[in-house]
Amino acid sequence: MKAKHSILMIFVLLFPLILSSCKGATSASPSTPQSLETNSSSQDGLPPLEDTFKTLYQGADEMYTKIVFGNFHCDVNQPFTKGDLTYYKVDEPAFDSYDAFIEHLSKYFTEDFINNTILSPDQSRFIKGEDGALYLLDAGRGSNILYAGHVFHSIQQTENEVTFTATAYYTKAQEAYEGDPFFTTPKNINDFTTEEYTFVLVKEKDAWKFDQFSCFF
Repeated sequence: MKAKHSILMIFVLLFPLILSSCKGATSASPSTPQSLETNSSSQDGLPPLEDTFKTLYQGADEMYTKIVFGNFHCDVNQPFTKGDLTYYKVDEPAFDSYDAFIEHLSKYFTEDFINNTILSPDQSRFIKGEDGALYLLDAGRGSNILYAGHVFHSIQQTENEVTFTATAYYTKAQEAYEGDPFFTTPKNINDFTTEEYTFVLVKEKDAWKFDQFSCFF
């Protein structure tokens, strides 16, 4: 009886230590970053991410498409010449100055992407006039009339970066694609050529921004 009583006393004394150890193991923080929440659907033509990132993509896509095609209203009566190039003053309330334009871009794109892609010295599309206004070189390109649709896939996410890819489809026909754009893999895949695109979101000053972006058409 004395032996059993001694064993019981030892267990009573050790039990709080065992319980404390178990609690400590449970509350330990994970060693790897938590994945960001995703929404697997991309049938709306947007990347399969949570709504916040979809909204960010929509804004970036609208702005980047506007830039690629030069879809800005300009006052042709207010030219600005630099070297052999002639720019025209952008006449839109949202971009009433060059600095306002940069501020708007910064909502969606990283500083590096803005300086090295959108405002790349090789492109010379935008310039700051002597009056501080935004001026645009009239050299926008036309759209790719063969574009038929795109499908997002391959999402990779960490705490500080989101990378996803997309496959864009272009009709092999010798005329413009006339159907509605599709956002799921087509059954008649042999009727199209494809091109792969990569998009990258990173954290810049605690805000998510695109560091790599593309236009499908």
